[in-house]
Amino acid sequence: MKNSIRKFYISFIFTSCIVFGFLAVCFAYENIRATEYGDHRRAIAVEDGRFYFFDYEYEFK
Repeated sequence: MKNSIRKFYISFIFTSCIVFGFLAVCFAYENIRATEYGDHRRAIAVEDGRFYFFDYEYEFK
């Protein structure tokens, strides 16, 4: 029982570090775009048939 709880905590901490790290990168990207370029573009967005992921654009056909 102790071993499974320890594995759960380790997995939880590892996963939360990855998720919060990704969210921090998204937050920083949005603030850099707003400060440097004056546009308020989201880090991840779907608009007008296009998928935006940071500086990459993918168009749906």
